[in-house]
Amino acid sequence: MKNRRIRFTATAQEHVRRERAWWLASRDHSAVFAEELEQALKIVATLPGAGTPYAQSPVPGVRRIYLRRVVAHLYYTFDDDE
Repeated sequence: MKNRRIRFTATAQEHVRRERAWWLASRDHSAVFAEELEQALKIVATLPGAGTPYAQSPVPGVRRIYLRRVVAHLYYTFDDDE
């Protein structure tokens, strides 16, 4: 099994930055966001097909993983390397 490299678009980086800032300012358990994101990224790197297809996306092949504790989705695409 091959671990894929994770790469964020500039837009995705901004979304993560804003969400992380909100969690740090608004939640007692501020580490939850980082923990959930890290766990989801490990899953995507190892088993990218684990997420569910997101047919509403205009971008072909978009999948998503639900981050239960932060009540959000991580949207992604993948190929053989990333």
